[in-house]
Amino acid sequence: MATIKAPNGDYNGSIGDVVFTDGVAETDNKAVIAYCRGAGYEVDGATDNPAALPRWEGDSSKTHEQVGTPLRDAAVDPKPGDFLPPVNAGQADPHSPDVVSPEIHASPGPTPIVPGPVSDDPEVQGERETEGARLALLEQLPAQEVTDQLADNGKQVEPPAGNASADEWRAYAVEHRGATEDEVAGMKRDDLREKYGN
Repeated sequence: MATIKAPNGDYNGSIGDVVFTDGVAETDNKAVIAYCRGAGYEVDGATDNPAALPRWEGDSSKTHEQVGTPLRDAAVDPKPGDFLPPVNAGQADPHSPDVVSPEIHASPGPTPIVPGPVSDDPEVQGERETEGARLALLEQLPAQEVTDQLADNGKQVEPPAGNASADEWRAYAVEHRGATEDEVAGMKRDDLREKYGN
């Protein structure tokens, strides 16, 4: 059991689960002991002097280098490549109820789970999740009605036969897989089947 004395002898409070009375506490909690040593508390009669700890002697002439992606609020500053951006992002006040986040598939929250298989194509899945959020949170439709609409009224739509025409595959991709007319306009049947047939 270690005895810890706070720099302020009148301290009555706690660090983690360790309670100080008049600046003194006893504990065997190793995390609190380590914290207190590093923060200049006296632990079992010894105090680490923070001023004596090694200091970084780096080159201060170097400029800041960004590592990774800077934080950005997609509700305020949406970008075309954002995955599952908030509905109405950049179009309405980001703090209003008109801007809502679809969240990720099956996350617990106010929106119902989008029915059917999760698409391999993040853009297609993102569009389905966003539509679910729009219907549930903005249109205020009941969960069952939202899931019915997203599942084509509860019916699982099978892709066309493998030897169906390219036009049939294009229609299926647009109506049931979230593709646009422009995306599928020049695609051949085998390419359509590979991309949208799963």
